[in-house]
Amino acid sequence: MKNPLPDVRVAIPPALRPLCGNRGELWIAAHDVRGVLAEIARIHPEVHVRICDEQGEPRPHINVFVNHDHVRLRDGLTTVLTVGDLVTILPAVSGG
Repeated sequence: MKNPLPDVRVAIPPALRPLCGNRGELWIAAHDVRGVLAEIARIHPEVHVRICDEQGEPRPHINVFVNHDHVRLRDGLTTVLTVGDLVTILPAVSGG
């Protein structure tokens, strides 16, 4: 029997909230970060195109964290998720 997908919270940045019903977070069932992004593509494609490129990879100015760790410091998009994890999508901020 296949293991059920864990439910994880996904924090949506303020600039993208109008594209997903003004919700600050989504609950998504996925085994890994790539699965989270794929589910966002399915349920909120207008959000997905702003955070991922045509290959499904986060755009250069988008940072993705699982709990407190950047996915680059873990297993990238194959970072395994467990129930209750927090996936944060965070656009880079610059200024001068």
